[in-house]
Amino acid sequence: MIWGLLASAGAEKHGSVVVLTLSVAIAAGGFLTILGKRSGVPGIILLLFGGVCLGPEGWNIVQPESLGEILNVLVSLSVGLILFEGGLTLNVDGYRAAGRVIRRLLTIGVLLTWSLTAFAVWVFYRFPPTFCILMGSLVIVTGPTVIQPILKRIHLRWKLHQTLHWEGVLIDPIGVFAAVLAFEWVVGAGGEAALSNLGIRVLSGFAIGFIGGEVICFLLKHRAIPEELLNVFMLAAAVLVFGTAEAMIHEGGLLSVTVAGLVVGARQPPELKAIVHFKSILVDLLIGFVFILLTARLELRQFFDFGAQGFILVGVVICVVRPVVILICTWGSEMTVRERLFLSWVAPRGVVAASMASLFALALAQQGRFAHPEFVESFVYSVIFVTVVSQGFSAGPLAWALRLKEASLDGWMIVGAHPLACSVATFLRDVRKVPVLLIDGNRQAVKDAEAMGLPVILGDAREADMIEERAEFEGIGRVLAFTDNEDLNELLCKKWEVELGKGRVYRWASTQTSMDSETGVVLWSWMPKPSVVSSEVMLGEAALTVRMGERLASSGVLEALMTAHDKEVLLDPGPASKLKSKRDEAQTLYLQREADYLLNAISPSCLLRFEGTDKEALLREMVALGVKEYSLLNEVRVLDEVIRREAAMPVSMGRGIALPHGRVSGLDQPCCVIAQVPEGLVYHDSDQEPVRLVFLLLSPENEAEMHLAVLGEIARLVADAEVRQKMMDCEELEAVITVIRQYRRMHTPFAAARG
Repeated sequence: MIWGLLASAGAEKHGSVVVLTLSVAIAAGGFLTILGKRSGVPGIILLLFGGVCLGPEGWNIVQPESLGEILNVLVSLSVGLILFEGGLTLNVDGYRAAGRVIRRLLTIGVLLTWSLTAFAVWVFYRFPPTFCILMGSLVIVTGPTVIQPILKRIHLRWKLHQTLHWEGVLIDPIGVFAAVLAFEWVVGAGGEAALSNLGIRVLSGFAIGFIGGEVICFLLKHRAIPEELLNVFMLAAAVLVFGTAEAMIHEGGLLSVTVAGLVVGARQPPELKAIVHFKSILVDLLIGFVFILLTARLELRQFFDFGAQGFILVGVVICVVRPVVILICTWGSEMTVRERLFLSWVAPRGVVAASMASLFALALAQQGRFAHPEFVESFVYSVIFVTVVSQGFSAGPLAWALRLKEASLDGWMIVGAHPLACSVATFLRDVRKVPVLLIDGNRQAVKDAEAMGLPVILGDAREADMIEERAEFEGIGRVLAFTDNEDLNELLCKKWEVELGKGRVYRWASTQTSMDSETGVVLWSWMPKPSVVSSEVMLGEAALTVRMGERLASSGVLEALMTAHDKEVLLDPGPASKLKSKRDEAQTLYLQREADYLLNAISPSCLLRFEGTDKEALLREMVALGVKEYSLLNEVRVLDEVIRREAAMPVSMGRGIALPHGRVSGLDQPCCVIAQVPEGLVYHDSDQEPVRLVFLLLSPENEAEMHLAVLGEIARLVADAEVRQKMMDCEELEAVITVIRQYRRMHTPFAAARG
């Protein structure tokens, strides 16, 4: 009776310890993660100290041993979900768009870090080679959770920032995959059967993960899951893949769930961004929970046993392996010595490495085949602690000493991901060489922008706090509200000028009332709605072109949007505005619409007043002017082509207008010669009145659509009786161009808005 009561009381006490351990681990992990983000202190440092303080080495509130065998299950499942989310967020487009140095770091760099670290472990401790290979795989990953807070705090030059950012984002799934493969090799090894065991485990894990990922993609693609239950489905599916693999292959769940996440991330099914957002929130909670549990297990004794020899090994990994990797991966690149020095020092390891190390240590301890499984945790946690503390606090001063900080945040966030906004973003990125970010609530627009290799967020630009937390926002210091809704643009400027400053927010507006507001700098008020211009661009009725040299005065042919070089951008559309430096290197982004083709084809030197009445003599003089304008043309060949065409099919439009034309080789743009014939001439027998105005249009041989577009413009122009008469009566030849320009201003949306 007494023993029964004592046993019952002990069970109740054990149950309360388990509940307290789990609840405190979850709560502490969440609170410390939040505190880390708010304070700017690397969250992993807070979690590390928090776990030790809460564990048996400290206040003994969190007691991982009370969980028994379920601890391994909880850690395995949590790490599996973390790795699944890592696979979902693998940015294939980011890797493709990344520079050569980043691609080297993710391939050659991974192999070098892995092999050199494994060799160093073997040299120092003479562990079995398979165990050394596992050790090397665990310190490959740097991880965005530790590198992003550093980047956000010190504001590096953009190229250097991009290198560290993409290495951290993309190396997580690669490093984890390498670690899981190494672990499969270790736990599956067994004499001569080692290779076959590894092959079976890897192939089985791949197969289960691939099938699971494809089934998930199929259901998402065919919208078989209600939208409000997508996150529940993804969580359940990941757990199912993990559990199925574990049931079939012991310790095989990690590989399968990682592969499943990679498959889904690569397929990019619908609603993936919303799923990833939820999963990232869940992963933040899981990382904190797992890290508190795992660090609470740590004993100070094992780090004393690690000893001076172990910390020398850590020094070799940080001060020898990383610099060698950077030296080889940046060989022949444009990176400066100072940038290479900074990259050689900054490579902090993070939560994923710690989670994998503890998980593998637990599994190896259960197997009992390795004499020192605790070495896995001692080594990896030492690397994490030393890199995060030393590099986290020294990165800022080092960047300042090496003069690698950005003087100011000149990156642009553009609200709207339509084609016009994408072109502006591309120009700023490639010419001004600053970070850009697009944001839009339209999923298709976001997808199209991503296909162009542009950073883009699906979301609401009014949620400034949430956007500023995103890694993509790094380097952004200016906002352009570029939507059709002028009221929304003004509202966005009001919100963002609080964050960035009054002179760093811009907006499109067309009405004078909007322009009179003091909120935001108004750009391109002469332009119709961005969606209208974007539609014209997509239909080929407008084009955005970039030209070198000083900005041209607005002639009604090309409308300047912005002029820039790598140090400066000029937004004022007035030609009187000048860049402060490097004018000869400047490039300007121009907007050219379909209605501009005719004016672009006319030159003052291609205007003629013909005093005769002979049709062939007229054509000869007009062709001569065109050939003089474009010296590459063969005058005899062009004249023969025009006369032959006019003899077979003369283009007399009536009302005193003729339009000879042809497509010829040797041109790269249309050329239009205009002739006044004061006395008039008989162009065709069917003409009811003499021809007094002749347009000779010559277009590039392979530009049939452009040729037809200019013919259409001329037809619309001369259909207006008043315009037609003015052109015939001009005393000064150059006044003909003025008449055409006036017509354009009256009949195009751009000019009407500007006038």
